Amino acid sequence: MIIGTAGHIDHGKTALVKRLSGIDADRLPEEKRRGMTIDLGFAHMELEGVDQIGIVDVPGHERFIRNMVAGATGIDLVLLVVAADDGVMPQTREHLDIVCLLGITSGVVALSKIDLVSPERVAAVTEEVHELLGGTPLVSAPVMPVSANTGEGLDPLRRELAAGLAEVRSRSEAGFFWMAMDRAFVAPGFGSVVTGTIASGRVAKGDHLKLLPGEQAVRVRGIQVHNRTVDAAAAGSRCALNLAGVDKQSLRRGIAVCDAGLTRVATTADAQVALVRDLARPLKNHSRVRLHSGTAETIARLQWLDPKPPGPGGAGLAQLRLDEAMPLLYGHRFVLRDESAQRTVGGGVVLDPFARRRAARSPERVERLKSLSAMNPDRSLTVWLEARGAEGWLLPELAEQLAEAPERLEERLARSSDVLREDAEGTTWMAPRGAVETLESRLTGAISEYLTDHPRVTAMAPATLRSTVCPRLDQRIFRSLLARLVAAGQVEAISEGVRPVGHHQRFSPEDAALADRVTSLLAYRDKPPPKLEALARELGLPAGRLGGFLGELERAGRVVRLARGVYVTQQDLATWREQAREYVARHEQMTLARFRDEIGVGRGLAILVLEYLDRTGVTRRVGDVRVAASTLKRERA
Repeated sequence: MIIGTAGHIDHGKTALVKRLSGIDADRLPEEKRRGMTIDLGFAHMELEGVDQIGIVDVPGHERFIRNMVAGATGIDLVLLVVAADDGVMPQTREHLDIVCLLGITSGVVALSKIDLVSPERVAAVTEEVHELLGGTPLVSAPVMPVSANTGEGLDPLRRELAAGLAEVRSRSEAGFFWMAMDRAFVAPGFGSVVTGTIASGRVAKGDHLKLLPGEQAVRVRGIQVHNRTVDAAAAGSRCALNLAGVDKQSLRRGIAVCDAGLTRVATTADAQVALVRDLARPLKNHSRVRLHSGTAETIARLQWLDPKPPGPGGAGLAQLRLDEAMPLLYGHRFVLRDESAQRTVGGGVVLDPFARRRAARSPERVERLKSLSAMNPDRSLTVWLEARGAEGWLLPELAEQLAEAPERLEERLARSSDVLREDAEGTTWMAPRGAVETLESRLTGAISEYLTDHPRVTAMAPATLRSTVCPRLDQRIFRSLLARLVAAGQVEAISEGVRPVGHHQRFSPEDAALADRVTSLLAYRDKPPPKLEALARELGLPAGRLGGFLGELERAGRVVRLARGVYVTQQDLATWREQAREYVARHEQMTLARFRDEIGVGRGLAILVLEYLDRTGVTRRVGDVRVAASTLKRERA
């Protein structure tokens, strides 16, 4: 578990951490020289009843609020330090706002430097602190008078910290591994090392992880927790990872070290946004704000999704349009500061980290976000399944949307009879069963309607069916649904596409008469049948129109296309096919000349017929002769 400090500059945060843990959290030479915390500091100590805990010491100066936000992210309990001589100061208030916006509800107030003031002053500042905490999640936080100089009050403070941490809910290890990087350096003899607080999941030596943004793949060579080498670490731990395969130049604060299955970063995020109580004026639509989440920071434009934007201390749904991509997941907390980084204006929780900008204020979108804001895993799963409907989700994509490990999500889905799950070429696809059944009805209806409108067509091409009914459906899922329909006997699949079982082409009397005339002209009568252009002239039809009609006759099984512009009747081809089979069966092989004489056609047509028989697996060419295709397969076997 992690304790994080908060409070105004020079109120004794670092001195108190040193007295509690024995570790000086100021590590930079400039911090030593100036006597002021500039960047994050880290320590650890034993607390009775909660084992070893980590401490993140944050800077109190207003110029280093960005570092304070980076350190406050991921802490379990805040140690708010208020000096008894100064009392509540500007950064006391701003740090408290940030802590509350980050969803931290457990805390202890250390009223420091009591050795410098009278008991009356201690009582007055204690009352001032209680007034400050009123109306916040830390309203019940104990106020503990202490002195880092004399050690007075440290034991009661330790007991209150232990009691507070004992009530903190343990973080789940079931989610994706996620650690916002707050430091990166090269350790001699080890290589690249990154540190941070593990927000969710767990990591083990040898794991393959990813850096976001950038999607750089890395491997964990070693792990340390509180300067001790371990084989694994879990959510709630301060952790140092020795990484292999990393580009050292890419390591910087703001990178997330995470599960290798995560692929997306946020450029537009829908969120629940709360404004601070002492905001001078409402935050208007399209305001530019500075967004802090984890250890990352970027400028974003805020668009309220509610008809009326909230006032100071209020909350509402908003869309954040980021200038730069940022690693975010569902449920991640963030802080908003004004664009010039002068003051904190609000913060909140991410509801949809991969939102679309179109139709941001649609009633369906707003209702979905209201449901997601409850942070109920089962409700959130239902919301996203309903949002996609029959289009469905691939398991890895839905898991990332919900910030839930795929294995755990699949276990939950397996228990639901309302969700249809299908194998989609190596991964799982799922969608609401009712929506899929509706889509299947639409597919079968579209096939019937298409073939009614195109009576001479034998089947509907799958690509045409998909573009007509469900153009956004993943190709793999579309093929799977067609296979379900075929297996259920609702449609049948042929080479030209899909059609209702038993469907046949329908020709009008005029088309039937034209078909009869075409097959009569193509029938072999001691001379090659006319090619397309000659046939078109004979019939008085455009060649393009006749070519389409010949295609329909081919699908109907009345003619066969041997080559471009060359057609023969199915009856003639069947006769020649049987003659070729009988000859090869008797003589084992057949030359072109022999075949030509056998069927009584010219050389050119005989070549085209033999090539067709080769393509369709009747014969196979071996040198200058043809043999039965089945014989050649047996010999190779």
